[in-house]
Amino acid sequence: MTPAAPEPPPSRTIRWFLALVVLFLGGSGLVYEYCLSTVATHLLGNSIEQFSIIIALMLSAMGIAGMAQGWIKNKANLAAIFVAVEILLGTVGGTSAVLLYLAFAYLEHFRFVLYLLAVTIGFGIGMEIPLLMRINQRWQPQLRHNMGQVFSLDYLGALGGALIWAFILLPLYALDKISLILGLVNLGVALLTMAIFWRQLTHRLALVVLLVSSVAGLTAFTLGSPRLVHTARQHLYAQPIQHQLQTPYQDIVITGRGARLTLFLNGRLQLDSEDEFIYHEMLVHPALMALGRPPRDVLVLGGGDGLAVREILKWPSVRRVTLVDLDPAMTHLARTYAPLVKLNGGSLRSDRVRELPPAGISDAKTVRTIYKYAERPRLALQRYKEPVAQVRVRNLDADLFITNVPDRYDVILADFPDPRSPDLAKLYSLEFYLQLRHRLRPGGIVLTQAGSPYATRRSYWCVYDTLREAGYAVLPLHAYIPTFGPWGYHLARYGTKRPAPAGLPPKGVRLRYLTAPVLAASSVFPPHMQRPAGKERRISTRLDPRVMRYYIKGEPLSGPRLFAGTAKR
Repeated sequence: MTPAAPEPPPSRTIRWFLALVVLFLGGSGLVYEYCLSTVATHLLGNSIEQFSIIIALMLSAMGIAGMAQGWIKNKANLAAIFVAVEILLGTVGGTSAVLLYLAFAYLEHFRFVLYLLAVTIGFGIGMEIPLLMRINQRWQPQLRHNMGQVFSLDYLGALGGALIWAFILLPLYALDKISLILGLVNLGVALLTMAIFWRQLTHRLALVVLLVSSVAGLTAFTLGSPRLVHTARQHLYAQPIQHQLQTPYQDIVITGRGARLTLFLNGRLQLDSEDEFIYHEMLVHPALMALGRPPRDVLVLGGGDGLAVREILKWPSVRRVTLVDLDPAMTHLARTYAPLVKLNGGSLRSDRVRELPPAGISDAKTVRTIYKYAERPRLALQRYKEPVAQVRVRNLDADLFITNVPDRYDVILADFPDPRSPDLAKLYSLEFYLQLRHRLRPGGIVLTQAGSPYATRRSYWCVYDTLREAGYAVLPLHAYIPTFGPWGYHLARYGTKRPAPAGLPPKGVRLRYLTAPVLAASSVFPPHMQRPAGKERRISTRLDPRVMRYYIKGEPLSGPRLFAGTAKR
């Protein structure tokens, strides 16, 4: 019997095509995992849980797919099956972000859809590489060379995908657009595979019909998704949505009717114009009053809405305010969105403040001075202006700012979101508070919001213990805010002298909530909000973020769980 002639080596076009496909698959698989996990984090919070579960599910499904491809005995069908996998993966993956959002808005069992999508996409990704290895085996029969070529390109593709995700896709595109882009590229790979392997394909007509149907369906879905998402988003909020913006850091939504304004970040309530003055007066004025001297330089960490700066600028002695907020879109909104500008008194308006790029640290040239017209009639008629304060806005991570900027301040106000994730918990850590000490002038004051001493009592007092461990004398404070319920702060001074705000702010500082009796009562805690029994200090560090664990667990309640900040308002 005459032996079969060896199959001729592939053309350069086929070799390059297979190499590029493997590179793309390595990158796209990783981006699908990141995209799905990030969407789930924005919807559910707790990034560690979402990334861990979703990536684990996808990897498990990839392993199952690797075993399942072994059931394909007929080698002639490999190219056709690969094309079908790419078409289905492009269709499901391309619509995954929007489907997740719709499921979150309308379905009670949202997690079932989330995990089903993770398993489905993971299974498709897991089928790709084994099929390509078996196709490549025709020209590279030795296993060690075949595996070496495919896996090396796959891993390099994963590196490229991670870099493209972090520095191109996430900063420039919304998550739904990223998944749609990936889906369209998957369909493009399917089309090119059909063109190059046309003669080797089986079931050509079925593949063509499937590809055309998927392209048409994904195109129609892309065109209709903005309306679907808008309707679903409004379904999550009780009040009409007035403004919405998706940034690389968060989903910003402003709702309200008439003059009322409510701000949500990632579906969590941040402020309501009806009672935000309680929160911000408690955040700002006790610290300035406790300083014991006229405050001049104030640092605000977080607070991109400009409301804390509004309160600070009421003090005539303040000459410099530095606001550090991670998201430039939030500070831009606070300077340009008219209802928010009206609420914050124009404290961050663009004609007064210069905003810096996210990676930058400002110098003296980036400072804008805020003026006010003179109050004396003669000078006012002459339009005479006198400087009030210099305001700087710096869009970078607060931890990076504290570590690298050598400035010192009289007062530092920490207006961070609650410590629900590791990247937020580090801003409540021992290491962070130790760094803050070096940014305070002698006798300087730190005031941080610390969550609810009722619904998250152990988390609140963990912040207290951590500040004390860092060498601060701490005065706990709390106030009742109708929107959030009982809410807590910690007023701290480095050293053994406990800060004690006394008296009232200077003449001309008009307050709506804070009075001397109210301030005195704010340091008195009822038994159910006092520090839990036990002498052991509960310290939160970067390696052991206890404050996050306490916050996520919350407090045992006998009725339905109370959780301030949900989108149902």
